[in-house]
Amino acid sequence: MNRKQNTNSPLYTMSEDRAAEVADYARTHSLSETVAWLANDGLKTSHTSLSRWLHRWTLQQRLLEAESSANEFRDWLAHSFPNLSEKELDRRAGLMFQFKAVKSGDAKTYLAFATARHKVKMDKARFDQRERAMTQDREKWLAAQRTKIEAGLDALFLEVKDNAEARELFQRFKTVATQATT
Repeated sequence: MNRKQNTNSPLYTMSEDRAAEVADYARTHSLSETVAWLANDGLKTSHTSLSRWLHRWTLQQRLLEAESSANEFRDWLAHSFPNLSEKELDRRAGLMFQFKAVKSGDAKTYLAFATARHKVKMDKARFDQRERAMTQDREKWLAAQRTKIEAGLDALFLEVKDNAEARELFQRFKTVATQATT
């Protein structure tokens, strides 16, 4: 039966450096020796918790390595094949990630990471889409404001067109107003 990981365990609050040190120690020592070593350092844990944490940490490291390899592969592809589109580069790098992640051995965790990775991409796409929509809305608003200003300037010109001094001042004003709205 799968139990939910206890993320309140002190094992899950260690720094990355400390976690790497614990994992490295556990590679060359038994679980009992590692639990005793941790207890001497003031970190009390059980064999079961340590075993689960080691499995999770090792898998996480493999998946991070797979992601790093996929990103390096993508960069190499972009450099070697400059005509490939961003979408195709992402697709091929994604295949590399999937291959390496599945090879790491835990399908459930791979699926969770792949789902999270996909969700991040979708969130970024939605964010970019919202930014484009906001930019379009701003451009529409500015165009409407320019139209209103131009209509006001046209109406003002009709009032001052017979006065040469007023026309000259109007032209200066129009130039400044036009520059301010572009």
